Amino acid sequence: MRRVVLCATLAAALGSMRVGAQSLVLTEAEALARLSPNNARVRAIRAPIAVARVDVLTASRWPNPRVTVDREAVAGVTEYLTMAAQPLPVTGRRAFETQAASALVAATSSRLDDEERRLRTSLRFAFAQLVAVQRRERELAAARDRLRELAGVLAKREAAGDAAGFDRLRAEREVLDADADVAVAAAERGRAQATLTGFFADVPDPSQLVAQETSPSGPTAVPTLEALMERAETARGELRAFRHESEAAAASGRAAERRNIPEPEVVAGTKSSTVGTGSIGSVFMVHASIPLFDRSRPERALAAARAAQASANADATRLALRGQIAGLRSSVLARRSVADRYREEAATASAQIERIAQISYDAGERSILELLDAYRIASTARTRQIVLDTAVREAEIELEFVSGWESGT
Repeated sequence: MRRVVLCATLAAALGSMRVGAQSLVLTEAEALARLSPNNARVRAIRAPIAVARVDVLTASRWPNPRVTVDREAVAGVTEYLTMAAQPLPVTGRRAFETQAASALVAATSSRLDDEERRLRTSLRFAFAQLVAVQRRERELAAARDRLRELAGVLAKREAAGDAAGFDRLRAEREVLDADADVAVAAAERGRAQATLTGFFADVPDPSQLVAQETSPSGPTAVPTLEALMERAETARGELRAFRHESEAAAASGRAAERRNIPEPEVVAGTKSSTVGTGSIGSVFMVHASIPLFDRSRPERALAAARAAQASANADATRLALRGQIAGLRSSVLARRSVADRYREEAATASAQIERIAQISYDAGERSILELLDAYRIASTARTRQIVLDTAVREAEIELEFVSGWESGT
């Protein structure tokens, strides 16, 4: 078992050497910058916009002209009619239908903005996780090195007859456990690197990727619930999409009203006959549909229903969004409080316990088990602080996505 752990530790060390030699160090801002419009995942999200724009082309196109050639023959007389008919969309209905289609394209784009923001949020989660596992691996490696140093000192003392062999063996056993923890942390780092690499196409080797930690500059004050809701009104694509759908419904309603105005169809052509000298004359007609029975009631009802649907969906989304923002805001404040309190109390006390235990052991007042327990308490406190700090960061990232608030941390 010991040989297996040592091999795993050696492999992790070699992996760390390779990362150091070929590493690609990225800050969170640099990682987000790689999600450019040319990124494959971004292009996949934005692709439906091109499909939606086809409806605008459909609504804005002019009707094609019709050509009619008619031959009539009776009692030896043959007549030819050659006519071209062109509908004239002069009522403005086509313009309103184009406005409605354009508004629906804007609604689609707004919803895709939210999907792109969710992609960026997922990247930030992956980045925060990689930062956390990097910190945890470093802390566990530092704790292991301290234990190795202690085991070396005890070995020298044992050789000089100043320490019992049990103390050395117990310290070496603790080093073995620490080696296993470091190997597990290295595996977790590899998985976090692979997750973050999945957002990029130009990082073939996940072990190259290193998340650069930013120096803490103090937490940003969390805005009030009302300020966050006001920010969400402009930042959330779903709410903007509902507004665009309301605009589309209004334009569709006005287009339905214009359907009651007849749109003329102009027909012009020539007529020839074999009677007499076979003269050729002109033909001119104007056709129009009289809205006697079809008064576009279904179209107007559909536009009104879609407007009501968009308004109801927007109200429901705001209601749900308010609850989400309130919960996430409380979570950010609570997690910050817990992390700060633990940093001030538990982490500081653990360092003091480790120092006191070391002095007491050197003076012969404490056993090796008490000293190792103090080492373990201090290392556990530091790794738990990493977990708490990561929880704060994840809550801030989620609150930023839901409300559009820039935490600035």
